[in-house]
Amino acid sequence: MTMASHPTRMPPAAWLAACAIAVFLSGCGKQEQPPAAKAAPAPAPAATPAPDEPGDTRQPSRLTAYLYGKEQIGALYEAGRQWDRKLGLQPDCKTPYNIQPLNLFLLKGIEFPDGQPHPVAGSWQHRFVFERCGKRMTYSAVFVARPGDKPEVREHVPGTTNASMQQVAEALRTAAPAAQARLAKRSKGCKDAELIDTRLTHPPRDPKEADKPAGHWEETWTFRGCGRDVELTVVFTPDGQGGMQYAVK
Repeated sequence: MTMASHPTRMPPAAWLAACAIAVFLSGCGKQEQPPAAKAAPAPAPAATPAPDEPGDTRQPSRLTAYLYGKEQIGALYEAGRQWDRKLGLQPDCKTPYNIQPLNLFLLKGIEFPDGQPHPVAGSWQHRFVFERCGKRMTYSAVFVARPGDKPEVREHVPGTTNASMQQVAEALRTAAPAAQARLAKRSKGCKDAELIDTRLTHPPRDPKEADKPAGHWEETWTFRGCGRDVELTVVFTPDGQGGMQYAVK
């Protein structure tokens, strides 16, 4: 099975079926205990996977079942726990985690041949809510298929950023020094500035909107250093040549 990267949305029926086969979730959001199986550890995120081809009546499809199956949910659980530990969240909380898948973004066409237990090519991003003891965080994990093995799981920054990992890295070259300078004013001599959350505040502009260039979007990024937090507005503007320009307010 090969998936194209053209923009499409998973139909509601497929989503509901996917929820049914993800046994860690009930209604796509039940509290669950840690799974037994452990997983190894974008231009802007593209589209959700394409639905089954016309005439295919399987509900869910084999690929949909995989993307919302036990191993994927288990990998999200591990990714969420790693971020909670890194951010020092809920160290004393003993209640189960609540994992709620939010979005699935296709980054590169997925190839999932019959007879293979895992996709052999392609990449995709899961965005999900990770909740425990009343604290809700939005995390993401990027999966990169590997022939003959489970997908590699790559860390992505928390929150609802519209930026790919490459764009985040590029924007940090400007945003991190600016955050560090602001944190140093609040805590003398502070040289730390870790990005701990992102929030999409103004989605990419439609070409019909004349006030900003097409594709322009804005986000609020939260940095932490020396026990203090600061927020910056990060502006993303396509340069018209396939690249991106970044500005910090």
